[in-house]
Amino acid sequence: MKFDLSKIYEFNWGELYYTELENELGIDAFRKLNTNQEQSLLQTRQDFKKMIKEDETLNSLEPEHQGSYYSQIFEREEWTIKELQRQQRYAIVLSIFSFFEGRMKHICDLIESRFEFKIKLSDLNNNEDLMRYWNYLEKVYEIENKSLETFFTPIKQQKIIRNVIAHQDGIIREEQIKKVKMVDGINIREIGEKRQIDLGENLYVIYLLNKIEAFFKEVLLLIDKRYKEKTLHNRT
Repeated sequence: MKFDLSKIYEFNWGELYYTELENELGIDAFRKLNTNQEQSLLQTRQDFKKMIKEDETLNSLEPEHQGSYYSQIFEREEWTIKELQRQQRYAIVLSIFSFFEGRMKHICDLIESRFEFKIKLSDLNNNEDLMRYWNYLEKVYEIENKSLETFFTPIKQQKIIRNVIAHQDGIIREEQIKKVKMVDGINIREIGEKRQIDLGENLYVIYLLNKIEAFFKEVLLLIDKRYKEKTLHNRT
């Protein structure tokens, strides 16, 4: 395996190496978890189809009676598998957002432990933790945020999906649908008079992880740049 040495960056702030490693390990773990979950779901669906195909009673019935038999014997299991799929995909999305916010807090805490700013992280009032961490980086640490915002915005736009899953069990209201930034893997399906977020296989989780990975790479570079500016200024 060949490594592109031009992409290796040497941090001025040594602590950022550990932060970078922890970020990468967390993202890699989620990718592995997602793969394992989807493989398990696929196997479950395949086993279910095989069970139906091999059911002797079902195969012996006349076509007009097969539907009734299926609904009595297999329909509950079919619904259970669909619910398992929904819950697993919802759960990993919630976990990814929790991880992202946790790493953002870690980064802010690291900065706060190194520099004595008048404004502390706890002084910033915001209903959303994610925006509190962003405001700390932007307004307190004074990070260069013009380029970073393009990495942050796609993640922030998906926070509504996280909130609907966490607080409304995936049932989305009409006014919320208008706020959703549709990306690969997000579908809205009708259930009676309600609408529910339906996450497609792999696509949405991969989208989130790729955006988070890109953000962390950029934010650590900019944090290190600001660190170098501040430490040089303190020496003069």
